[in-house]
Amino acid sequence: MDNLIGSLELSLNVSNELHSTISPHPRFSQFKKTSKTSQEVRRRRTLENQKQSRYDYYNHCRCLAESDFSVGDGNLSDSPDEMEWSPPKIKTPRAYQDQIMLSEWLDEVPVDFETNWLIMPCPVGKRCLVVASRGWTKVYSKSGFLITEFQSQLPGGFRQSSDSTILDCLWNEHKQCYFVLDVLSWSRVPLLGCEAEFRFYWVNGKFNEHPELGMKSKKNRYPFIPLPILPCIKENIETLLEDEKQSWQPLDGLLFYHKLGFYTPGVSPLVGWLKPFMIAEILKAKVPEFYMQKKPVSYVNIQQHLKKKSPKCEENSVEMSTTD
Repeated sequence: MDNLIGSLELSLNVSNELHSTISPHPRFSQFKKTSKTSQEVRRRRTLENQKQSRYDYYNHCRCLAESDFSVGDGNLSDSPDEMEWSPPKIKTPRAYQDQIMLSEWLDEVPVDFETNWLIMPCPVGKRCLVVASRGWTKVYSKSGFLITEFQSQLPGGFRQSSDSTILDCLWNEHKQCYFVLDVLSWSRVPLLGCEAEFRFYWVNGKFNEHPELGMKSKKNRYPFIPLPILPCIKENIETLLEDEKQSWQPLDGLLFYHKLGFYTPGVSPLVGWLKPFMIAEILKAKVPEFYMQKKPVSYVNIQQHLKKKSPKCEENSVEMSTTD
């Protein structure tokens, strides 16, 4: 009976994306690649494909901000093979469904990890898309449902305004704030087709110019707090894990962004994700003991796994809870 249950668990996959963080980490029970194509190869392909993209990012952001969904799929490529990402068709009533960029499990360290990747601490929270337009700030779930609406001091989010802003955020119920992960557009300037390094520079610059966005007030019902972004070196990783006094604690995990990656809705190989207890094994960085204590019983390190290679190990598949 145990073998049957284990087989059923392994055969069930609620995500159509093989590398989505909805699925267990590839090293969580089997330590096998979930695809014949390595992450490194898919990263190179994605970077090359986005260079050839001729998608109208401005029009896509405008439609999202103004709820104008009369356009088609908006894909301007001559051939579907020219781009890895083709924007989903926008239809009501859940026009905001599948518009958020999601991460993959980082199951192999990129060859250019320290030079071309950035790291971001990810607090516990509910992933959402924040759209400030026409004097209101509306919050949508990953599946496209309207969660709430209020007024904020984001461009376009207070009173009647011709501005609009779209942010990728995490809602933290305990702290009653929105942590800003990324930006799709700011004050009608589309940033979907901009490299990650530039997007983070832009959004942090705007929040430095407008500190009132990070404070609760009559005009700003909930604070918006941008998360720090640092180069992917071991010292930075260990600092983020050890610093318990930051506003983004408790930490849910770490996000890794390729500097040159565009913001593309759906699962992207240019965004990695790891739980804190996985850091020591995969990135060889020091992890505080209280994170290691949260490691599930079914999680086995590489050395033990390679020694056992038993069917019993393959039955112990655990689905991780993630911010994505």
